[in-house]
Amino acid sequence: MVAHVPAVAILVVEDDGNTLNGYLEFLASAGFDPTGVQDAAHALPMALRHPPDVVITDITLPGMSGFELTAALRADVRTRNVPVIGLTAHWTPQVRTRAADVKMQAILLKPCLPSHLVAELDRLLGRCRTTA
Repeated sequence: MVAHVPAVAILVVEDDGNTLNGYLEFLASAGFDPTGVQDAAHALPMALRHPPDVVITDITLPGMSGFELTAALRADVRTRNVPVIGLTAHWTPQVRTRAADVKMQAILLKPCLPSHLVAELDRLLGRCRTTA
């Protein structure tokens, strides 16, 4: 008998609708359970109500940034240990420093290949994928 392993719940925060839909489709096809929102103001209460297994957030968002979202997640006991992956098209040394300050587990450069995102998720979750 094979035990059922629940899909990993992922909250994706991306303000570009086409990019968000692309991530959601790819993550679902890779066996994850993704939910998406277009801003951090909606993502935060969602994450606090139903903490996801991982958050993937764009850094540059309208209103609350991905850094601010991560800091708010870290400030709440319910989401303090949820891994966060940041996505940015604007890589600078300051981005790396700020990501470390708010305790993001990873930063990936956009455009991010879906396979790189899945590899990072697997690394964070301690999973190995087998290829047929």
